[in-house]
Amino acid sequence: MTAAAGELSVIPNPSGESPAAGVLVAQAPAVEPQTPCAAVHHMLRQDESVWAVAVVSQERPIGLVGRLEFLANMARPFWPELFNRKPITKLMDPNPLIVEWDRRIEQVSELLLADKPSAMIDGFIVTRGGSYCGIATATELMRMTTAVAGHRFNRLSTALHQVTEANAAKAKFLANVSHELRTPLNAIIGFSDLMARKLYGPLTEQQSEHVGYIHHSGQLLLSLVEDLLNLSVAEAGQMELHEESIDLQDLLTNCARLLEPRSASGSVCLDLELGEAPVWMRGDEVKLKQVVLNLLTNAIKFTPPGGRVVLQSGQTSDGDLQILVRDNGIGIRQEDIETILQPFGQAHDTRAHPHQGAGLGLPLSKALVELHGGQLTLSSRLNFGTEVAVTLPASRRRPAADEGLSHSA
Repeated sequence: MTAAAGELSVIPNPSGESPAAGVLVAQAPAVEPQTPCAAVHHMLRQDESVWAVAVVSQERPIGLVGRLEFLANMARPFWPELFNRKPITKLMDPNPLIVEWDRRIEQVSELLLADKPSAMIDGFIVTRGGSYCGIATATELMRMTTAVAGHRFNRLSTALHQVTEANAAKAKFLANVSHELRTPLNAIIGFSDLMARKLYGPLTEQQSEHVGYIHHSGQLLLSLVEDLLNLSVAEAGQMELHEESIDLQDLLTNCARLLEPRSASGSVCLDLELGEAPVWMRGDEVKLKQVVLNLLTNAIKFTPPGGRVVLQSGQTSDGDLQILVRDNGIGIRQEDIETILQPFGQAHDTRAHPHQGAGLGLPLSKALVELHGGQLTLSSRLNFGTEVAVTLPASRRRPAADEGLSHSA
């Protein structure tokens, strides 16, 4: 049997589907059920390219004669005398693997392995609308499957390369835009601060209020630009850690002190539950502070007056370091949790709308934690509160002897 049909295109169609079984078909002889075994024996002896012979009745395949097994049987003593004049149905496989023309080749592979392993040797029959079309071999099936897999791999490699280039271009673009925005924003923030301090002369009450709005809005916009740039760089895999020896307890305490005025202004109780002994680790202090400040800010923001926010440290049963930020605020619906962990994700809760920002704080925190080899998980119950757990690998822990190390590698 030749493999001429195998020369057909093996490229998947635009939808990504693999070729159908029809491309595997090679022209192969078919005989009627009454054909003597001697005729089939002669056919196989005369043409070594014939790998199998289909037995067809009224265009419907009813069996398959595999070359190797048939010739081996006919080489046995007395078998030619016993079967030469008998119909080929006596020595055919009455239950060959039969697949339809439009069956995808990966489905054919599954059928072959699950239902008819012997087809690896004898091949299988391909039909169209139940009518015989030809025979395909496992060799051709494997060749075609390999070709399709190779084509898909090349497409994925190309797509990955394009995505990588696009991410790099995006990071570069955002870096340039960030630079262009930060310069005028810093000027706006600086001059509004000077005006608020009345260094350029007295202001009316309304002017002072408006200058305050300008100053506050400028700071918010600058923070948004910084977060957007950091998130883009992190997603592009271009952010680096500047590691040093850190006392985690001290870092958490400092973060809480920075946000005490905000919690007090919102009548939210901010509690620390930290151990007395220092917990030394290696990490990027600036980025870890950014994570903790983001999480505490969110917790305070979405906790109503009279509520409570707890900052806690500890370790898991596996020895990993853990930071917990827990509140009894408005909580988050389960279906919104995955959304808010995505860039610009917003919870569908009208109570949160007055406080919502651009939706970059949590995704950026998650990216910075993962950059440390850790994991950020969020659990919440609507109207009961939220808990965010930051888990850092135990390998980042350092013994107390590192306490005296300088802030260098």
